[in-house]
Amino acid sequence: MVRDKTIRMAEINFLCLHKDMRSQRMAPLLIKEVTRRVHLVGIFQAVYTAGRLLPKPVSTCRYFHRSLNPKKLMDTGFSQKLDGTQLAKLVSSLRLPILTSIPGLRAMRKGDVSQVRKLLNRHLKTRYDVLPVFRTDAEIAHWFLPREGVITTYVVDDAEAPGKLSDFISFYSLASSVLKPAGVARSKGAVRKPHGVRPQTTHATVNAAYLFYYGTKTDYGVSLTEEEKLACGGHKKEKALVKEKENALIGARLTGLTRDALILAKEADFDVFNCLDMMDNAMFTRELKFGPGDGYLRFYFYNYSSRSVPAEKIGFVML
Repeated sequence: MVRDKTIRMAEINFLCLHKDMRSQRMAPLLIKEVTRRVHLVGIFQAVYTAGRLLPKPVSTCRYFHRSLNPKKLMDTGFSQKLDGTQLAKLVSSLRLPILTSIPGLRAMRKGDVSQVRKLLNRHLKTRYDVLPVFRTDAEIAHWFLPREGVITTYVVDDAEAPGKLSDFISFYSLASSVLKPAGVARSKGAVRKPHGVRPQTTHATVNAAYLFYYGTKTDYGVSLTEEEKLACGGHKKEKALVKEKENALIGARLTGLTRDALILAKEADFDVFNCLDMMDNAMFTRELKFGPGDGYLRFYFYNYSSRSVPAEKIGFVML
């Protein structure tokens, strides 16, 4: 869906070439072939992403990283090397609580699929301009039911409505191999290391978690006091104040959800938790001590014209 208009699009996710076949004009051939196959099933638009700048991106998002194992990230060259005192201070500043804080948080089960679909679709539609529409429970089961080493999803039982879900959050796993001794294969958007540094490490991989989709209730029913209405002096300003208050409530909830996701990811031996500055992620990245990386992900449409969309209005997460 693009700005309330539903469009049937193909999602072009991976285009991979063996290193011996690069620089031989194979990529354009593959693109032409996938376009032909998509046309055969009656789809004539597509969405895709790339790190490179091509003409012309619909939106550009930046990678952010939250360290869960600072020493390992430093040893593998993912992040800047620090001396002992600096590392100790960093570890202390990034320390997370041992236990999660949101009551009713638990792993998603098969019986939650229908509620997760409704919660996700409602959250996406009310918050973003570019978003997928999940039409069936089978899609949700495929993308979100927990699978070890692939996808992790937690839901929150609604204390005010037994049997209902109030929130969910998910993240997927993507490990990066550590190259020895010449350097490391940096995770998508990883912090750039100084030139010439060739870390020696015994670690084989960097275990990265990537924030996927989340959903929380957006119908808080915020109302203004008579004093606030008088101070606004008009319907337009009243509406803006209500929106501001709703955003504050949603931001606080997402911060709590993501903090608990960080705790659970660390418990599962992930080394770093990554996200983009898309969706409502900017509401919690600063407070939860995510740092900006040097990587960008650009969103493109094929055969569809659209005005530029700010990163915070992109609700389409592509692996």
